[in-house]
Amino acid sequence: MRLTPALTILEAVRLAADAEIADLRRLVAHNLNILGIELVLRILLTYLPESIEPPLYTGFLQDLISGGLSPLDEDPTSSATSDLSDIQARHRVRKLHLLPLSVQPSSDGGINDIFTVFLLDRARRIDLETGSLPLLQQLIEPFLGHSDHLRTWAVSRLLPLLRLDYEYHPHDAPTYSLNAFEALHGTAAVNALLSEAVRQQDDQHDMDIGRDLRGLVGPWMYGHIRKRRKLDNHGGSMAVYSARPVVQVSDVEESSTATGWTYVNEWLLDLSLRNFAQAVKAIEQWEGPGDVDYGGWDDGVRNVNATEDIDDVLSYAQAGIAVIYSSSHTSSEILEGSHEILGRIAGLVKNDIDQHLQDIQTEYSLRLLPCAYLQSLSAAHLLHNDLLRDANPITKPTNESFCLVSLSLKSARTFQTLGFQHSTKNNLMSALFSGVAEQRDLLRRTLHTVRDGHDNSTDDGAWSRFRERLLWLQNWGMDVANYEGSEVQHLGVFGRLAEVELETEFLRALLHEGRNKLALEIYCDQGSKPISEDQVEQVVLEVAFNFFDNASNGNRSRGGVKKASETIAAFQSHFPKSKTFYELAALIRASHALSFYSLILERGVPFQPVNIRISPDALSLIDKVLKQNLRSYTKLDDLLNIGRDLVKAGLVKSELIYGVSPLDGQEKQLLLVERRIVAKAIEASLAEGDFETAYSYVINRLSPSELMPDSLPAVSKTMTTTEEDITWQAAYQAGRSGAKGHSGPSELRRLEQRMELLSQALLLAPPSSLGEVLVTWQSCEQEMNPLLARDSDTEDDKWDSNRERTLPGGFGLEDIPSAPQKPRESTKNAMNEEAPMGLFDVARGAASAFSRTAFPLRSPRIAESGMKGPLKASRQQFSSPGSSDDSTPHDIEGRVRKRDMVSNMVTGGFASGIGWVLG
Repeated sequence: MRLTPALTILEAVRLAADAEIADLRRLVAHNLNILGIELVLRILLTYLPESIEPPLYTGFLQDLISGGLSPLDEDPTSSATSDLSDIQARHRVRKLHLLPLSVQPSSDGGINDIFTVFLLDRARRIDLETGSLPLLQQLIEPFLGHSDHLRTWAVSRLLPLLRLDYEYHPHDAPTYSLNAFEALHGTAAVNALLSEAVRQQDDQHDMDIGRDLRGLVGPWMYGHIRKRRKLDNHGGSMAVYSARPVVQVSDVEESSTATGWTYVNEWLLDLSLRNFAQAVKAIEQWEGPGDVDYGGWDDGVRNVNATEDIDDVLSYAQAGIAVIYSSSHTSSEILEGSHEILGRIAGLVKNDIDQHLQDIQTEYSLRLLPCAYLQSLSAAHLLHNDLLRDANPITKPTNESFCLVSLSLKSARTFQTLGFQHSTKNNLMSALFSGVAEQRDLLRRTLHTVRDGHDNSTDDGAWSRFRERLLWLQNWGMDVANYEGSEVQHLGVFGRLAEVELETEFLRALLHEGRNKLALEIYCDQGSKPISEDQVEQVVLEVAFNFFDNASNGNRSRGGVKKASETIAAFQSHFPKSKTFYELAALIRASHALSFYSLILERGVPFQPVNIRISPDALSLIDKVLKQNLRSYTKLDDLLNIGRDLVKAGLVKSELIYGVSPLDGQEKQLLLVERRIVAKAIEASLAEGDFETAYSYVINRLSPSELMPDSLPAVSKTMTTTEEDITWQAAYQAGRSGAKGHSGPSELRRLEQRMELLSQALLLAPPSSLGEVLVTWQSCEQEMNPLLARDSDTEDDKWDSNRERTLPGGFGLEDIPSAPQKPRESTKNAMNEEAPMGLFDVARGAASAFSRTAFPLRSPRIAESGMKGPLKASRQQFSSPGSSDDSTPHDIEGRVRKRDMVSNMVTGGFASGIGWVLG
């Protein structure tokens, strides 16, 4: 029985739902006039179970599309639908709601036919219901030649997803559904395809990135290539590529100015920031846009427009250069990888583009950098977002850009040999866009790293090589004279710095490392010196002072002072007339001498050598030494040498010394500084109760001006009492020291010493202070008078007791003749011989010694004649008035006691002093 059209449709629906493909085939073959191709496809799309394996019905689909169905001999078997009336059947047909097959323009500009739409919709439904991509492969693969759109979809969507989940990176569950993967565009799709390869970082998966670029991203790009070719064929205007961010829209709405390779290049650039080694592997393992594995589904897609191939290769080469510039860090691995990238992309460009780039190598001459090109560059071209812009002159593959990246890489490697890390990008920034200050700072940081990274075991030859490398970095090895007045003249990592400045900084580094021999060889002993002698002297002194200022101990056998001393000693013979060398040597001697004393500054800060230079009054350090070190006053000669060295070092300001003006010579400064130190030593000895040392210093070290030799009129004759203010006060303070704790002869001896000190103070004191000294003298005289009377009575009693002795034999005293007076005289002479030396004797001896030591050129005879007359006259003036006229000079001199002489001398001095005041 023949079925009505409605019953035929219902029967086809039943057979499709029950997956009875053979019966459905017969039914369709006998009812082609009722069951058209579109209706059959809609019934299959709506009711055929998605889990049915596609090979069961792909043959039927091929015959349906190709017209290969023919009616069979037997009629289709009847079914339950034949029991329905035609009206009932029509009513049910209206309720079938078959899925539509809408024919729409494809994203590549073509027109989809009904069968292509059916296959795509069927594939999506299978994936939605089962998630089994192999079923999709079985459905689509037999029909790849049906339409370009179907092939494009299969290669760019199905093939990458199949390989990702089932071949390259198998998973228990699919990574993406078909619908989800189709929704990915641009960077998101590239990241989805390559994320697994990036995640695998062990040696077993070392080649995964190149394989995935070739087998996943390459096929995914098939859709972009076909779409671009279709648009070009239809007159669409499209640029080669763009590095601007792409909005993720549908294929139809995507901007026509971006291609899929742009996303790959951006992915490579971003990967280099996260993992530079993996970016290097990707470029090493993948030869670029032409290296794609389509798995036999491509249908000759590689034979696209030759111009497109060149543009894609150039964009890939630009991405490689951008990767080299992307990292702000450097290491051996990064430099090696950068060289691998440069060699790889240079080979690609040389093989694939026209003849004007055929001479590209990895080493370049600066002749390839015209001034116009250099002037077109800016620092913005090295910004991350601008590296892939097609008009970027720094990364666009040209002779000039390859020259710059090669020189920058060589600079990075040169820095690495110096132990300093400076990336390729930073090298180019320094060479093109840095000023003098930035390059100077870079040079100093480099030299600091060189000094820290190489110990004393490094020989001078290595330091000579360091210098050569720095000179190469300055101008990249070019002859600056050939580019005078052009932009190339300053091209180099240190190109803005003058060669003199670079040599100066290197000399400073040599001195800091103690390479004095090499510094002398390069900068002093050569015929053509890199820098002038004045510049060498300035650097040497600067480094030596820096050593000194940073030293923690003043001893010149250790630390910074030792380095300063060695530096000065090495270069002093080359600068014999340098005043600063002389001053620094004196400063080092003073610091070394002070290091043997314990010295604490204010607030518990220990003494450091730099305190000598920064102290407003360097001589005050000697005062602190005397206060903080017990009995340090006994080392007066050492302290005097320190003071002399401070004067020679130019650290003693003239206004801080009494009576010295800035116009006075150094000899006067030395003399007065010595007097000040002696005075301070006297004060220190008195503070510690050492009167004898103070007495010795006043008598032997403080000479009045009028007793100085005449051979220094410029010094001695110009000294006023104001200049001697410190010295007379020291003598006066010593004379004021009391005699507590002394009795008997020792008390008398102390009073005599005090009066000698006061007499010295009278000779040194200014006129306005004579009264003060005389008052103290009068007090001492009052203390001495009773002691003298008591001493005289004691001597008389002893003499009488000796006269009244009884002789043996019974003779009376009256029978004994009067004894002569000579025994008394002998006793007194003996006592006089035991008495201490008189003041005039001391003065005469001191003057004679001073004449012999301080003025050796003066004739001893002249000195003796100059001093003997006044002293002899003074001694005759103050002789004892009670001496008989017939006494011999020898008897008179022998009878005068020291205390009488001092008393008479002071009385005469008092009279002459009062007369001078009245006058």
